[in-house]
Amino acid sequence: MRLSRLQTIEKKCRAAALMTVLWVVALLSIAVFTAAQFLFVELEAAGNSSGIFIAEQMADRGIALASHPGMPPGDLSLSRSISAMESYSARIGSEGGYLNLNFLLDPEHRIVLEEVFYQWGLRSDEAINVVDALTDWVDPDDEPTGIGAENRFYLSQERINHPYNREFSSLEEAPLVEGFALVQNAKPDWRNYFTLLSQGELDLNEADPDMIAATCQCPLQYAQQLVSTRNGPDGILGSDDDTKIESVEDALNILQVNEGIRDIVESRLSIEDPVKRLISIGRFGSIEVERTVSVQYNGDRGEILQWSTRRIQ
Repeated sequence: MRLSRLQTIEKKCRAAALMTVLWVVALLSIAVFTAAQFLFVELEAAGNSSGIFIAEQMADRGIALASHPGMPPGDLSLSRSISAMESYSARIGSEGGYLNLNFLLDPEHRIVLEEVFYQWGLRSDEAINVVDALTDWVDPDDEPTGIGAENRFYLSQERINHPYNREFSSLEEAPLVEGFALVQNAKPDWRNYFTLLSQGELDLNEADPDMIAATCQCPLQYAQQLVSTRNGPDGILGSDDDTKIESVEDALNILQVNEGIRDIVESRLSIEDPVKRLISIGRFGSIEVERTVSVQYNGDRGEILQWSTRRIQ
């Protein structure tokens, strides 16, 4: 009977020891797994960092080619695969293809902004009020434009330094304007349609039909017809088969702009802007990086006005 009790105790001790060993093994396994995961994350981060750097280099190749003043917009060298993993594609555009916010706040041109905001989903009165507030932000006086927002309003909101009473120097200032949240909510990517770097007039050889229709106060179908002819049979802007618009007058005839507003509309348009927007996408495997460079040309010389980089997800 005594031996049986000792055997029982011994068995219990062995069982406890076994459980302890198993627990230690489990802890070690977890530790090894965790360390392996940390190592994997670090290696992946290092790999991504290296891949992003290579993608940036690819994008820079495209920018270097596109920035040459003699480079044709549709040249095949603007898109190239260097290897199975590395490639770039660049495009030569124009800042004039976007709406110049400062230019359109002129009283003769503000109707264009009102129309664009209306197209984006704002009510007519909301669009007018937002443009009033934008006008008050840039004009030098303290008298509200319509239902605008001048110093007195911003003081009531404890914003003592607003409005700036000067032209916008950055698109990032626009959301500071009273009521502009309506535009942001209606069109979250509104920045993609505006510029501050062009000469002001809309470049008919670059702009989208929606922007042309709003700027020229003409039916969208006429703007689409103009863009279809301009982009050529393949429908791609910046390719070899494009048909360049040679004069604003020719474009106004195609757009059938009303004679009563023809002079005002003509003052909003150009057929070429001296400030180019160069966009190059560099790729390394699945990683894509986009470089955007705005360059103002004076003969064969160019001055970089703005440079930005973003990772394409």
